[in-house]
Amino acid sequence: MEKIYAFTDESGSFGWELDNENTSTHFIITAIIVRESDVDAVRTAVADIRDRYFPNGEIKSSKIKRSYQERRKKIVEETLPIPYKIFSVVVEKKLLKDSHGLRFKQSFYKFMNNIVHKELRAAFKNLVVVADEIGGSDYMQSFCKYVEDHSVLPNLYGESEFSFENSKTEVIVQLADLISGTLSFLYDEHKKDASVPNYREILKDKIIRIEQYPKTYENYNLERCAIASEYDKDIAEICLHQAVDFINKYKDDTDELRQAQLIVLKYLLFRFMNNDTRAYIPTSELIGQLEWTKYGKISVQTFRKEIIGGMRDARVIISGSHHKKGYKIPSKKSEIEDFLNHDISIILPMLGRLKKCRDTVKLGTYGAVDLYQADAYKELKAFIEKDMAE
Repeated sequence: MEKIYAFTDESGSFGWELDNENTSTHFIITAIIVRESDVDAVRTAVADIRDRYFPNGEIKSSKIKRSYQERRKKIVEETLPIPYKIFSVVVEKKLLKDSHGLRFKQSFYKFMNNIVHKELRAAFKNLVVVADEIGGSDYMQSFCKYVEDHSVLPNLYGESEFSFENSKTEVIVQLADLISGTLSFLYDEHKKDASVPNYREILKDKIIRIEQYPKTYENYNLERCAIASEYDKDIAEICLHQAVDFINKYKDDTDELRQAQLIVLKYLLFRFMNNDTRAYIPTSELIGQLEWTKYGKISVQTFRKEIIGGMRDARVIISGSHHKKGYKIPSKKSEIEDFLNHDISIILPMLGRLKKCRDTVKLGTYGAVDLYQADAYKELKAFIEKDMAE
């Protein structure tokens, strides 16, 4: 299996004087995810951006003045054709203020290291982490040491599932710095204002997932969403609740299929909770989420049966649309009806073919063989009648 590289850097700083504009309200760690076969091409493309926009040194988000949002936007947009993905962890520090043990830098860094290490290990196999353990920040030095201390023993083929490489001059690490700093304008209370472009929209095709800590599923408030008027509140809350319950129930399950289901469901929820409730997510895009993980590429049939079907069997409500060729967490009645219409469009032709088969066989055997008398058909009929009665 091809190795995946995670070029990692952070934005934000330790400190709890959150009213002080020099203290970040959020701590963000970004991993720029690159396939081994693309590393050289990505490195060349990022170096070209560095030479044109940062001719006197490395790419640093902090070098772009806060008021120069158009310049930042232009630089970020120039990275879009480059074959990389974004995996970020965003921690809202004010939600941790009551956790007194985290008020110490060492404890806070250990907390962050555990989160990032756990998320990356869960999502990627044969992962090589690239960061700056010497010239980087206190945090990155701490993270690099944590990775080394918690490295996984090689498997039977001599491959490490999670290893570490140091690079203090790596331009793709500099890209991680740029992206982390850019995302901070979406979260940091001291940086957000009307002049900030919608970087989440600009980077939407690059983002694998943004994990927010402490977990926000339970705190997600539909009524405060930007497009809340487009929800059917009861339906959206029920569907959100079922998805969150599934994640909480199986988050520690080590079964590979269950972990694959969680990856897909987290992505569906990520899209749901970031004001993208209207769009169906293409099947190919959801399968692509698994391509970047240890599960690799799977067939559409397997995806529908084992990933989507398995979650539906567990009462997760996922709408599918044959016409729109995708899936989503429903937020309104019409999307529940899409699910119904999709399944009926499959079931009715199957029942029609069954009837033709039954009629042909019954006629050909002069009524001696009637498939409607078979045990399987009787079970189907009883199930439908019972369901209708309820």
